[in-house]
Amino acid sequence: MKMRAVFQLLAVTTLGLLACTATAADAPPASATKVEKPIVFLDKSPVIVKYQLGRLSNEQLLLVDRETSHPKFIPLWETILVRPGMAAKFRSEAADALAKLNKSDASAELLAGIQRAPAGQPAVLADLSKLLVTQKPEDLRKSQPGLEALAGGDGPAAARQAAFAALIGIQPADTLWAFALGKPGALAQLLAGIPLAPDAAKRSAFAAKVLPLLTPGTDAATRKAAIAAAAKLPGSEPAAFTALARLVTTGTEVPSAARALLALPRGSWPDAALLKPLADTLLEQAKKIPVPQRTQDDFLDIQQLGFQLAAKLPKETTLQTRKSFSSLGVNVLRLGTLHEQMFFDKVQLVAEAGKPVELIFHNSDAMQHNWVLTQTGAVDDIGLAAEKLPPQPDSQGRLYVPASPKVLQATKMLNPDDTVRLRFDAPKEPGDYPYLCTYPGHWQRMRGILKVVPDLDAYLAQGHTEPAAPVITEWKLADLAADLHQLGAGRNFAKGKSLFTTVGCIACHKVGADGVLWGPELTGVFAKYKDDPQAVLVEILEPSKNLETRHRPIEFTLGDDEPFTGFLVKDDGETLTIQTGPGEAMMKKLPKKDLKSRAQSLSIMPPGLLNLLNKEQILDLLAFLKSGGDPKHP
Repeated sequence: MKMRAVFQLLAVTTLGLLACTATAADAPPASATKVEKPIVFLDKSPVIVKYQLGRLSNEQLLLVDRETSHPKFIPLWETILVRPGMAAKFRSEAADALAKLNKSDASAELLAGIQRAPAGQPAVLADLSKLLVTQKPEDLRKSQPGLEALAGGDGPAAARQAAFAALIGIQPADTLWAFALGKPGALAQLLAGIPLAPDAAKRSAFAAKVLPLLTPGTDAATRKAAIAAAAKLPGSEPAAFTALARLVTTGTEVPSAARALLALPRGSWPDAALLKPLADTLLEQAKKIPVPQRTQDDFLDIQQLGFQLAAKLPKETTLQTRKSFSSLGVNVLRLGTLHEQMFFDKVQLVAEAGKPVELIFHNSDAMQHNWVLTQTGAVDDIGLAAEKLPPQPDSQGRLYVPASPKVLQATKMLNPDDTVRLRFDAPKEPGDYPYLCTYPGHWQRMRGILKVVPDLDAYLAQGHTEPAAPVITEWKLADLAADLHQLGAGRNFAKGKSLFTTVGCIACHKVGADGVLWGPELTGVFAKYKDDPQAVLVEILEPSKNLETRHRPIEFTLGDDEPFTGFLVKDDGETLTIQTGPGEAMMKKLPKKDLKSRAQSLSIMPPGLLNLLNKEQILDLLAFLKSGGDPKHP
């Protein structure tokens, strides 16, 4: 037995060396056009296959041939399904592929993925859970025994909650409630699963069971889960508000109750006369929190609810109530990211001129991001400058932050699920100060405004809304096709030209006299596509679909250096001319002998570039492109 283990270890080691050698030495020469990818032997023993796949990065893993024609591809798909940092679309693709290979369905494969997800990776469980609860009820019913076993077992809480959320879609509320009562600790997991269920009607069926649990006499774990569930019971919002407000007045689970109240639609809140006592009680609760803890989430949620209550009070008391809450702590700005959208979750933050600010930035995305605040009007300069920087940290350990007086504040680059706190004084001069993520390729899309005002409380008391998440629309061609005839006349040229800048097109493309030439010239783009607006729109919505050879991104690696991406401009036999950014200064000439590898990449233009725009804005932008930058164009 020991000898077999030795031979197996030798086989794994030898195969690993073989794979490394094949990738570097046996790959096609640099002049070949074939895309390089890892060489993986999927027909070996499970131990060897697991070793090979485990040593690949996510990017390398996705370059391996993915087929549903042979069972040998099952380990590849299983790896993609539960790999940390993998985009949800690839997990979905993996579940469908495994369903075909295993002659099962996506629900069963997602359930299996949840059960074998790596420990300590909540993002993986969250992704798989979101996919699981959206499966067809008929497929979920086939997996009902497995879902019940997981929900009623002793596995990770997140996995049990996902199973309960899926069961909510296929079982009556009374049946599922009785099932949970019969399993140790399962009721709290069912309650925590209710907000995950996508069917609003199914969630609302639990109202009569959830709301009575919002009392000081309920055990803590059950009560806390019930509080979160109470905010997701359509049709019962007024009763939920009353029950949650009662918890606040008794000093029970105040931070959790505040979070739930904030999640209730403002239209369901009672009249202002009933809100003033709640605001006064909440203020007293906030004062009890020690000063050193007043930048933590519990205090911030209580304070945020206080601000929202103040906004609903009569005008003569709004400002004073708001000032009472704001005086308890420093102005804390909370910012996050939208998962796999490449957007900040707020496009506007507000601060008072010259006053201390604490930014809490949490990266919930699968990619790295940072936050950089610039002087007014400097966002394009800083974004372009960051694109040219090598991946080397500055003296403060920050990546892709230009050494420029136009940079006012910046964080380090955050890995997925990281959080950073940054304390600084807001600019002394009121105005709109742009912020952005300067990771290469992100800045055109990930940006917002820090609005600096003379008096923050007065500004918000005047009816200005608190910062909110951007409205994201996943535009498809079918959503816009019927309106493309409106490009003929009557569009707003000035708005279209402005959008060409703010969306980020100007950083890579040129229309008329505006922009730079890095990506394709767009002045005559409509003529190029025979005046077909649908063809032009497809190029924007799916930028990697039809890449031209001249503008096909390639990832180059020189020796042991970090890889870099650019366009291959010229291949003269011994030297490659590569463009790594806009302008002649970003042209590099490299001897082929120094090139270790090269592989084609996706378009540097991010998909979803139009997701922050409404339909009229998209039509104005397309009309501007059709005009070729000529304001006199009919």
